[in-house]
Amino acid sequence: MLFPLVGNAQSERSGTWTARSRGGVTLMGPWTAVPDSAGGAVTGTWTLVDAHGSTVTDGGWSASKSPSGWVGNWRAIITGRDEEYSGTWSADVDLKGNARFARLFEKAVQSVVSGNWRTGRQSGGWSIRLGK
Repeated sequence: MLFPLVGNAQSERSGTWTARSRGGVTLMGPWTAVPDSAGGAVTGTWTLVDAHGSTVTDGGWSASKSPSGWVGNWRAIITGRDEEYSGTWSADVDLKGNARFARLFEKAVQSVVSGNWRTGRQSGGWSIRLGK
């Protein structure tokens, strides 16, 4: 695991994510998240699956609150390769400046939460749905 999970298992959340590159490639898979006890940061895991549901890559992600929303980093290693990929992401969600990460989950129950991602010259949009 690239980013350690902090907090306790009771606060772990999960769901599915999708992302689309500016070139039109669609990616998807499951994710997990565990906010820290202070509520100021969160870490988690994510998996990229192919059309058959087989794992292509696993990775980790982290996030922290900025004045304008949630921003973070992600990393991944492709199964069977030594290459590591990393990038940044941000959430496009209307939250008050002092909102905890749990509020992002509340929004994801009400509707899809989305944002932007970047790695090198590649970028695109992403969305999450909260699992039950």
